[in-house]
Amino acid sequence: MRVKGLNVDLTKREFDLLCYLLKNKGIVLSRENLLENVWDYDFDGGTNAVDVYIRFLRAKIDDKFAIKLIHTVRGVGYVIKDE
Repeated sequence: MRVKGLNVDLTKREFDLLCYLLKNKGIVLSRENLLENVWDYDFDGGTNAVDVYIRFLRAKIDDKFAIKLIHTVRGVGYVIKDE
């Protein structure tokens, strides 16, 4: 994958998560929604997989560029939006 001309290596799960967030750009997605649609399993309340993979994506994409795409909506979930 390329971001602003730079190669960014993503795992399959990171890529799937980013694609799902981009398909729903501007819509706040709950952790439960992301688990059901990206990981394809029911939310059990005990996993932090979404938070971990969001952190991975931010390290590979957001932290390297001035414009941040992935935003946290506290207590709700995550959204991709232009700043």
